[in-house]
Amino acid sequence: LLYLLRNLCLGLEDLQLVFMISSHELFIKLLKDDERKLLIDQMRKRSPRINLCTKPVTSFYDIPGNFHSISINLHAGSYLFPCLRLLCADLFSEKWEVPNVYGNVILGIKDNLTRDLVYILMAKGLHCCAIKDFVHAKQLFSACLELVTEFSPKLRQVMLNEMLLLDIYTHEAGAGVSGERPPSDLISRVRGYLEMRVPDIPLRQVIAEECVAFLLNWCENEYLTMQVPLPLVQTNPYVKLGQLLAATCKELPGPKESRRTAKDLWEVVVQICSVSNQHKRGNDGRVSLIKHRESTLGIMYR
Repeated sequence: LLYLLRNLCLGLEDLQLVFMISSHELFIKLLKDDERKLLIDQMRKRSPRINLCTKPVTSFYDIPGNFHSISINLHAGSYLFPCLRLLCADLFSEKWEVPNVYGNVILGIKDNLTRDLVYILMAKGLHCCAIKDFVHAKQLFSACLELVTEFSPKLRQVMLNEMLLLDIYTHEAGAGVSGERPPSDLISRVRGYLEMRVPDIPLRQVIAEECVAFLLNWCENEYLTMQVPLPLVQTNPYVKLGQLLAATCKELPGPKESRRTAKDLWEVVVQICSVSNQHKRGNDGRVSLIKHRESTLGIMYR
């Protein structure tokens, strides 16, 4: 393993990444101080204008393009790449998560190096979404989309779906907070996702749920009531709930009363689905506590 680590650093052209890896706890444990100094000296001799001690370390989220250059450099010695994966997994162990529904399509990529790159970019893009770092998520997803477009229509559609969800999150966290209506293009893409009929494309249920909640938030009641595909309504209870809410708001009498009542109805639904303590009534009408659960497990997000 020590031999592979040395060769990994010697085979990388991006010296910032070399320094990041050589500073890792696993690397320090395996290398003695003099061996580590010797390795860094070799790096300096190869590129004397770079000062590894003073040059800032590259942030992981700033280097989606660097992974492509790394893949080219390691292609001749691909036996080193599992070592890089080992180090990365140790650095970000609980952050490497890709939804199970995407597993088969990623594992179906024949080229091992490309498969690793797709996994890296998708996993870290999803992680950025989870921590609301939408700018870096956009960069990572865009890099992944560019990578898969040439060889996999399925993965291309997967990335387009994830970028749609990202755009929904971005609007709701930005302009949507002030009540600014989303652009018509985004609404059209949301409708297009719900109407999509591409076979064999792995779909995450949360995307359909967020699309329906998005349309409810922006009063697209006519569309939800009349145009959502029947198979989607029958297979996803969240979509069915959204359709029922939209139909109820749409059928309320009187324009002024309708707007007020529809708003009140949706506010109550949001409140019920967002509280941490869920309650239910027994046959005698009394409220009884059930198991506590986090608000993130609510029916819909606002």
